[in-house]
Amino acid sequence: MAKTIETSKSAEEIVSMFLGLVIVMVVFGLVINFFQKRRGSISVPGSESSISEAGTDDSFDAEVGSMDTYVVKKGDNLWKIASNRYNSGYKWVEIANENGLNSPDLLAVGQELRLPVMEAEKAEVEPTVEGEEYKVEKGDCLWDVAVRAYGDGYAWTKIWQANGDVLNSPNLLEIGMVLAIPRE
Repeated sequence: MAKTIETSKSAEEIVSMFLGLVIVMVVFGLVINFFQKRRGSISVPGSESSISEAGTDDSFDAEVGSMDTYVVKKGDNLWKIASNRYNSGYKWVEIANENGLNSPDLLAVGQELRLPVMEAEKAEVEPTVEGEEYKVEKGDCLWDVAVRAYGDGYAWTKIWQANGDVLNSPNLLEIGMVLAIPRE
């Protein structure tokens, strides 16, 4: 009888160890999968996570139509470059294709990009906000302010980035808040 209890206890220990090993392997696999998926993501407007940390100049130095190449600066991503060059962040795909970028979210400061020759998109709406400041009114959102300031709603990211010290979220505008309107 003592031998039977000893044998069943030993079998339980083996099963417990096996189940514990399976759980550890599953958790390890999930962690590896998580990090592999993050590595292949594409930057969103305003994201700076895809740029290496060297360099200091955040300005865009080119006149529309006057440049064939662009040198990546700190804070740049393809969306930002396309927005500044062509007035449309969606043109980032053409820049990636022109340069044969397999990972368009991985840019390095100092990297030279060839910019395709394309016309800049024309603003659909004439800007009505002039000056470098705007006072938020009831019902405003950054999209509407960008349309009134630049004639392009997709330029809301410029306003959000310029007001990072005032805005914790692009969705939390307060009536009477004064926003800086960058004029680059």
